[in-house]
Formats: sequence, structure tokens, C-alpha cells
Amino acid sequence: MNITKQKSPNFNRGRQGHVPDMIVCHITEGGFDGAVSWLANPVSRVSAHFVVAQDGRITQMVEIADTAWANGTNNDRNSNLWNGFSTLKAVRERAVNANLYTISIEHEGRFAETNGVLTPEQLDATTWLVAHIREEVQRLYGEELPPARQHIVGHNEITPRSRPNCPGADFPFDEIIRRLSEDESEPEVSPPSTSNEPSRWAKEAWEWAVSVGLTDGTNPRSPATREQVMQLFYNYHHRVHHLHKV
Repeated sequence: MNITKQKSPNFNRGRQGHVPDMIVCHITEGGFDGAVSWLANPVSRVSAHFVVAQDGRITQMVEIADTAWANGTNNDRNSNLWNGFSTLKAVRERAVNANLYTISIEHEGRFAETNGVLTPEQLDATTWLVAHIREEVQRLYGEELPPARQHIVGHNEITPRSRPNCPGADFPFDEIIRRLSEDESEPEVSPPSTSNEPSRWAKEAWEWAVSVGLTDGTNPRSPATREQVMQLFYNYHHRVHHLHKV
């Protein structure tokens, strides 16, 4: 997938020494183009790191190493943004603006229409984007951002009084995490070679093994099962035994 960049002026450089350990999901309450335009407008005084369209397009507006103005909290008990209102223990216990340790993703949609449900294209793009963000956090900070619910959260969990419906009750957190975890659990296996010719460095040995009957000469580059290895040993043993008799 591709990420289109359109820089927002609404950000702070750096993170004041904080490492991002949460990805916060939002809903735009409008169309994709309008959201990107608004987040790029200095008058709005808001931004997000990424915006994901319902057709799967992704726009990046703030660099991961910088602080977006997306879901800040404060220590004013009279404010709807007070840290103590957060449903997340990690937010309540930190006496800093949540923007400093979060990466925000806006999703095209309207709560009244979707309740947070993503289109198939949007779900695929978001899953890919979260994996990309995790790789970037590892590259930039040398820290892992786990694919777990306490690290992939909703804006409503950061500031429930001011954004109770963002991104929506049906936002597919569990499905995104399931896909990420599934990808991590699958070992990378190289597909077997379809060539029936041995590599140049093994050609002479392969031809000898075929000539003395150790192998039938098929699939020289394919992985061998243990039973195939045992058959090679068996063939070798009987071949050597036969030669000794002769």
C-alpha cells in the first residue's frame, strides 16, 4: 500500500522525550478529502498522524516522531480533558498531554451512519498501517509497540467526556489485533523451487548421486522431509555395502 503525504502545520516537533506506545483510532465525522483539508488548515488547530479513507487510501499529515494535536489531556479537574476521566489506567497515571505518547489515525466516516464499522478496504488499510507504524516505532525508538488492546485504543477511551462516540462502539479493534497477531505467528517459509536443475555449485555432486542411485534426480532444490533423508542414508548404506562386496 502507498501513503500519500500532506503536511499539517498543526503539530509540535518531537515528543519531549516520550516514546509513542499507543495508537489512537478516531472517526472523521465527515468525508476523507474534507478531513484532510481541515487537518491541514492552521485555523483548525487540530491534526492527526494519518487519515484512512473508506476506499483504503492513506494520507500522512504528521511525522511519527512529531506530536500531533489529536487527543490531548491535561491535569485540570474542571476540564473535560482531565487525565482522570480516561478509562485507561496508563493515561490516568501519566501527568502529561496524551498527544506526547500517542499516534493518531483518523478514519473516514460518520458515527451516526457507521457506529465505527470500517469498510473492507478501510479495515485492510488500517491493519497494514498499524503494522507499518509498529515497524517505524521499532526503527525510530528501538521499542516494541505490542499488538494488544491496551496499545490500540479509541479516542473515547482517552477523553470520554469530550469524545464519547469516537471512533464508535463497533470499531473493529479485535479484528485488527487478530490479524496482526496472526501475521506474527506465521513463520516465513520460502516456496519450494520449481526448477528441476541443481544449483551450479551442487551440479557435480547431484549428478554423481543420480549416477550411483542415491536419488532419482527429481526436485534438487526442494526441502527434504526426514523420511526422504532417511531414504538417502539407506540408499547410501546399501550402495557402499554393494561396492564392498564387489
